[in-house]
Amino acid sequence: MTGRLERRRAIVTGAASGIGAEIVRRFAAEGATVALLDIDSDGARAVADACGGHAVVCDVASPASVADAVEAAQAALGGLDIVVNAAGILARQLFETIDPGLWQRLFEINLRGPSLVIQAALPFLRLAEAPAIVNIASLSALRPSPGTAVYAATKAGLLMLTKCLAEELAPIRVNAICPGIVETPMTAGFMADPATRDRIEQANALHLLGRPADVALAAVYLASGEARFVTGTQIVIDGGSSFA
Repeated sequence: MTGRLERRRAIVTGAASGIGAEIVRRFAAEGATVALLDIDSDGARAVADACGGHAVVCDVASPASVADAVEAAQAALGGLDIVVNAAGILARQLFETIDPGLWQRLFEINLRGPSLVIQAALPFLRLAEAPAIVNIASLSALRPSPGTAVYAATKAGLLMLTKCLAEELAPIRVNAICPGIVETPMTAGFMADPATRDRIEQANALHLLGRPADVALAAVYLASGEARFVTGTQIVIDGGSSFA
């Protein structure tokens, strides 16, 4: 099926690579016009050029940058129907040794960033016919593991923000996706070790590694009219890690 997002206008943050870039590609293939917000201007421009989108420089940790970027994006798109918050950073470090600066950076990008983007986008989303917000959280928001306490806390916060806003902002639909470990540039460091890679594969019921497309296809569904009765929930995409 194609055309599920025909004539829809979307902002995707963290769009220069990984899950965000794949969401842009899938949205464009389904007929959406997309503004790619990322601090990596060259990466965002490369993806935008390939998909017919609009690249906008944005640091989601900066309120001023977010406000300017969302304004520029909606102007380029001629309005706004969908917001996808895919920007995020990962840090694996034991809680007792984590640097306060890293704690702050994780909070600013993973939790405050999506909040800033949604706030800036709200005036435009309220003018749309069927607005939708999709937040990319993490399996870590639901299942703890050593070395991810602060990262998991930010993603758990994003998950609860999703639920609260689904009630507060209705009829704007607000949902989240909780991916397990997915092969992206963000996970490339620890996935490079063959033993670690094999352990991750064996830790889920399907014995597979997640791919950005697995998440992007769920984002298409949540942003489309097919999910008209879906809000305030999360889709877990983890190959069965949460029950294996």
